[in-house]
Amino acid sequence: MRGAIFGKVKDIMTWGILLIIGLISVVMTSCNSVSPRGTRWHEKYDFVADIPPIVFNYDHGVLAGSYPEDQETVAVRFDDVCAYLGHVCLCGAGGYRIVSLVVDSLHTSNEPLERGEFILVSSRDHTISDVIAYVLGIQRRQDPSKSNYFIDTTITAPRREYHYYIGFKETRTAVHVIYRKHQLIGHDAMDALWKIELSYDADPQSVSKEDISKYQRAMKDLVSDVVLGRRDDVFDIVQVPYEQVVTLLLHD
Repeated sequence: MRGAIFGKVKDIMTWGILLIIGLISVVMTSCNSVSPRGTRWHEKYDFVADIPPIVFNYDHGVLAGSYPEDQETVAVRFDDVCAYLGHVCLCGAGGYRIVSLVVDSLHTSNEPLERGEFILVSSRDHTISDVIAYVLGIQRRQDPSKSNYFIDTTITAPRREYHYYIGFKETRTAVHVIYRKHQLIGHDAMDALWKIELSYDADPQSVSKEDISKYQRAMKDLVSDVVLGRRDDVFDIVQVPYEQVVTLLLHD
């Protein structure tokens, strides 16, 4: 009888030890890829947490009681953009950096600009302009009188050159942003990365480990260069009349 009880206890202890070993293994495996700083992204993207936020005033947040007492601002972070897109990518970095530069350009006082009080016209219907709209807090509507975001496909530009017209309603000031994305690494290198992405979308198993590593290294380098401001040479920002942007927005 005692032998049977001892055997059961021994079995329970064995299973308990195996369970503990399994949990330790899971934790150790996780630590090899997840950032030790506790962010949601791979450790190679630890710099995401260091990107300064873009701070806006936001009356709707005050009205809704969203903020602590005496707070009237909201900080939009690059990490928020990555979460919005579901991953860290160059489009998110480009859109975020553009907004950061534009907000600095449109500032006329020490007070944060009001989120949601912007208008945006983009030359392309793509992720970058959606990121810009997300950070600025504006939406695209079918009714032009209710829309603050419009895609104007009549704006002509060379390949991988994107144009954005952004206005701030309260001060009636505006800028024209030109993003020459191809100047980051050149068309040929961009084409090679785009080919890998298209192949992966069609069939992940068709892409070699070498190409995946190549793509991931390039993304990390490009994203960090753009969002950290090391490649602001690819952006041109010039002041334009606010009424010009309104005309484009209403496509008159």
